[in-house]
Formats: sequence, C-alpha cells, structure tokens
Amino acid sequence: MDLSQVSSIVVACIVSAGGIGGIATAVIKFSSNYIADRITSKYENKLEQKLEKYKTELNKKEYVSQVRFDAEFQIYRTLSKEFSTAIKKISIMIPTGLVYLPTNKEKRKEYENNNYIDANNAVVTAQDALFANGAFISVDLYNKYNEILELCRLQLDAFQRRFDVLFFASQEEKETFTAEEYERTTIINNKWLELNNCVREYISKLEVIE
Repeated sequence: MDLSQVSSIVVACIVSAGGIGGIATAVIKFSSNYIADRITSKYENKLEQKLEKYKTELNKKEYVSQVRFDAEFQIYRTLSKEFSTAIKKISIMIPTGLVYLPTNKEKRKEYENNNYIDANNAVVTAQDALFANGAFISVDLYNKYNEILELCRLQLDAFQRRFDVLFFASQEEKETFTAEEYERTTIINNKWLELNNCVREYISKLEVIE
C-alpha cells in the first residue's frame, strides 16, 4: 500500500466521523466517559472501604437489652467491690513494700492475726460473689477472677503455715514469708489491674437496644 492509498483511508475516516470536529467530539466523549468511570470506580472503592470499616465496628459491638446491661453492670460492680477488698486485705497481710509493725511481740502477733482474719473473710466473700454470679459472666472472665482467688488462697496458706504443727521448722521460720510469697502479692495486684481492663473493655462494647 503506497502513501496515496494511506492518505485516502485517513481522509475517508475523517469524513465518516464528520470531519475534524467529529473527531474532536468523539475524543471529548471518550475522555468524559473515561473520567466518569474513573470517578465512579474511585467513589465505589471508597464507599466499600467505609462499609467494611462500619461492619467491623458493628462486629465489635454486642447488642443487649437495657435489663441485661443493668444486670451485668451490677454483677461486675459487685465483683469489683468484693475482689478489691480481698486484694487489699491480702496486700496488708503480706505486703510488698515498707510497713510499720508494733514493736511489742504480743501486739505484733495480734495485729498479724487480725490481718489474716480480715484477709480470709474478704477472700471468702469474694469467692461467694464469684460463685453466685459465675453463670452470668463469660468463661474467660470467670477464669481470670478464679485465678486471682487461687493466688489469694496461696497467700492465706502461707500465713497458716505458722499454725501447722506438722510443718517441722522453727516458729520464726514458720512466720517468715519467702521472696516468692512477697512477689505473689505483686502478681495478684497486677492481675487485678489487667482484669479490670478486660472488664472495662467488655462493658464498653455493650450497646443497649432502645
């Protein structure tokens, strides 16, 4: 095909398209459609991203009635009160920091025994609160509460050692806490802070249905 034939074909295309103006119109129409498609696609992608984000936020929420929310809130408030008291009493019984004790031996014994009685009573009360409400809280949170109870019981056992006639050691040794037992008090307090964070997060995800 020579140059003249190519020229003829180009001219024919221009004529069939309505001349130069027709070509310009076609180009503009094509460009407009292309831009519109791009904008639509970009908008759809953005909308899809927002929709997915919204779905994710919805999945994080748990929708409950006002009655259930109030009931659960009261349960965790009760557990918080009883466990915080128990942990405080355990921390007094086996402290991790500096404490001031009576210099008189008999008064010191009386003080320590009273601390033990207070701690034991508080742990029993916390245990009763957990057992009474265990069916109404998640297994995960129940286990976390129960783990703290178990650690508190170990601290009570450490104190009771001084009354154990089958533990063959001097009375002074029986009444001396180990480094592990002091450290356990710190662990109990740390686990209590972690559990409070878990409960706080759970409560924040509850959405009341009006």
